Amino acid sequence: MKWTEASVWAVTVAVVALIVSIPAAAKAPGRPAARTLAQAAADLAEGRLDAARAGFQKVSRDGAAAGFERSLALLGLAETALARKDAPAAVAAWKQLAGDAALPLIHRDVARGRIARTQRVQKGLPPRDPGEHRAALPTLPDRAAVLHVAPGAGRGGDGTPARPLASLAAARDAIRAMKTSAGGKLPAGGVRVMIRGGVYPAAQTLALTAEDSGTADAPIVYRAAAGQTPVLDGGIRISAWRPVSDAARRATLDPAVRGRVVEASLKALGVAALGDPTALRRRPELYCRGRPQTLARWPNEGFVKTGRVLDKKGKLQYVGDHPGKWLDEPDVRLHGYWSRDWFDEYQKVATIDAAGRSLTIAPPYSHYGYRANRRYYAVNVFRELDRPGEWYLDRRNATIYWLPGEGVDLAKAPTTLSVLAKPFVRMDGARHVLLLGLTFQDARGDGIHIRGGGDCLVGGCTLRRLGGDAVVVSGGRHHGIFGCTMHTLGCGGMRVLGGEIKTLTPGRHVVENCTVYDISRYKRTYTPAVLLARGGCGNRVAHCLFERMASSAMRVEGNDHLIELNAIRHAVRESDDQGGLDMWGNPLYRGVIVRWNRWSDIRGGTHCGAAGVRLDDMISSVAVYGNIFERCGERLFGGVQIHGGKGNLVDNNIFLDCPAAVSFSRWGRDRWLSRTRRFWQQARDPLHLARYPDLARIKDDPDVSFITRNVFAGCKKILIRDGGIQRTVLNATMSKPLNAEAVLKQAALARSPHLRRILFEPIPVDRIGPYPHAWRAAESK
Repeated sequence: MKWTEASVWAVTVAVVALIVSIPAAAKAPGRPAARTLAQAAADLAEGRLDAARAGFQKVSRDGAAAGFERSLALLGLAETALARKDAPAAVAAWKQLAGDAALPLIHRDVARGRIARTQRVQKGLPPRDPGEHRAALPTLPDRAAVLHVAPGAGRGGDGTPARPLASLAAARDAIRAMKTSAGGKLPAGGVRVMIRGGVYPAAQTLALTAEDSGTADAPIVYRAAAGQTPVLDGGIRISAWRPVSDAARRATLDPAVRGRVVEASLKALGVAALGDPTALRRRPELYCRGRPQTLARWPNEGFVKTGRVLDKKGKLQYVGDHPGKWLDEPDVRLHGYWSRDWFDEYQKVATIDAAGRSLTIAPPYSHYGYRANRRYYAVNVFRELDRPGEWYLDRRNATIYWLPGEGVDLAKAPTTLSVLAKPFVRMDGARHVLLLGLTFQDARGDGIHIRGGGDCLVGGCTLRRLGGDAVVVSGGRHHGIFGCTMHTLGCGGMRVLGGEIKTLTPGRHVVENCTVYDISRYKRTYTPAVLLARGGCGNRVAHCLFERMASSAMRVEGNDHLIELNAIRHAVRESDDQGGLDMWGNPLYRGVIVRWNRWSDIRGGTHCGAAGVRLDDMISSVAVYGNIFERCGERLFGGVQIHGGKGNLVDNNIFLDCPAAVSFSRWGRDRWLSRTRRFWQQARDPLHLARYPDLARIKDDPDVSFITRNVFAGCKKILIRDGGIQRTVLNATMSKPLNAEAVLKQAALARSPHLRRILFEPIPVDRIGPYPHAWRAAESK
């Protein structure tokens, strides 16, 4: 389902017909400023412009009004001026709003955007800059030294088309030699390494350091040759399959498949590092035709439940008799949610007591302990090789066993075992290095590591079938991950740390125009498509598509991050108590904006539920602005879930067919003061107070957030567990569900007076999600 044909003003076709009420809080708010604001908006919608201007001016000058009320009044004042065709007055209102640090950051940003668009129109330009909200990518110089790389090239190549180099490492060394011979200088325009299509076996990491840096005018570019697909492969091809040689082992298999299971010797293939069946970044995986095979498991689908906990250190009763068949299995692993459904772990079985129907876990034990009636399943059990596509790793004799699918020709079907347990590329202190159009696949570890340095770009790359994360950025400034496709990953897509939260120095790292799906295959929780890691500041995630994930699509920690124009769907499909975007645990995370994203079908959870955006444990003053939430929320959660935080602004969003729009888990004053006490001294830091003035009131108004200018269509409930203390104004509800798809096929409409009544701003639906670009990788679904 794509929103590409019009801005969300097309939604007004149905909104106009179906709006039946402005909620009581908007009709007659308890606060005088809110009442005046609601009346002024109604006056504007009905053409009483003098009354509207007077009302908006009154609120904007009211020192007792809340910041969000005054900023909405200034926005209304500008709209009234535009209705009068008085552009200078509108600009004056926007400038007043943009320059007042005490008002919400998101509204100040809206005002700055409106000023910029007005100035463009005055210059005879289109209102919107085509590059607005898009990353400024490096421009490659017209001229550069060129080196050619080709798979299978012989030794002694010089990088010319006729005598190409054999590897990226050889190209790196050739560039180093160039610089040495030129007194440390690069050729004019830098160096382009043109990498021809084909497979490049990867046994070692390509290590790039500060000496391998380029400059802005002379970058170092490793890129695919035009129209070709170079593949860095961390696996080994298996073709020498044979029937199971040990008759006794073969006899333990299900008679129905016994004659179809085959084996391969890893020693014969030269694989010395066998890894571990379930350890992250050490776990080998078997692929057939690029599809991951399943480590032999029981049950074949879903989970079973634990019985009683017999010992807190890891002795569990099991239900039924099935595990009693595994007494001779040497390497049984269990994957489960052992205490809470928001944290999963693998455990190794030490012993099985068939008579007592119990499993004893080998240390290390589960981080959160064990509870009865928890979900788990077993893997790497030889006897459970009973379903086509399952395999087993026998580390005792360095052999793998496999039950091929129906119709698989063992001689022809490409079958690969992942081997490489290190990153394909590691940049340490490098600057102005670009990786463009490369494919990285079939490894046990992460794809690319970038540490320190600056202005490096991973663009248009495909990272697939990896055991860890696709790209990890640690520190540095202004690195970019652009136009990449990432899928079939053991952990997450991107872990990004940049900037400094203590000094509020922005990292300016950018994740843009990427597609990530089918991840968290080994570690099901806390491995999202993007993790903006703790301690960071000032990074951006934009224009991405994230879908089909067991838990959260994004986890955001730190300050001044911008999450915009992304499409997130079908997340939190297995875990619980999570959101499509999740923030947690620090009331000083400020300046985070979540705007213009589309959250779809996030309906998972086992006990607490799932939300589109979840602000957990003290998260405060986040702006959730201009988003579309459709069919988001489950159980205790709405489309947006706020747990214990305050001052969050949920503004100008559309909630479609959600069980509840916004849900709250209120802490109360005593719990808030107790839990936030350790942050009070840091909240008084002058630098932070200057950036976030509301920190001066960190102790005040616990649990109170601001719900403004939202459209609620077909939601069973609007606010749940709100306590009647939330500050709401200018929200609209609809009498029945909105057929969004039908509405979006219609042309964009002029601004509706019904939506003007709540000062609703357009949502740029046509710009949500990825966009075409020469450096965007193809999606291989």
